[in-house]
Amino acid sequence: MSKAHRGTGVRKEANHGRGTCAICGSQQIKILYEQEVDGNKVKICKFCKANLKNKARIAAKEAKKNAPAPAEANA
Repeated sequence: MSKAHRGTGVRKEANHGRGTCAICGSQQIKILYEQEVDGNKVKICKFCKANLKNKARIAAKEAKKNAPAPAEANA
């Protein structure tokens, strides 16, 4: 299993992958995940990445729930 966000992959990055998260503003946290936010690619922490993913999952579930049911063809 790949371990791209720890070990030698992190050591190669500047400041060992640590910095300030663009979303939550946490300092000296690993910012290893690139995400597009407001049209800009920014690096975020794994907690913000999970939060964005969960919000998208919930929004998709709500959209599916609120979508009109397809009409069944009686032939």
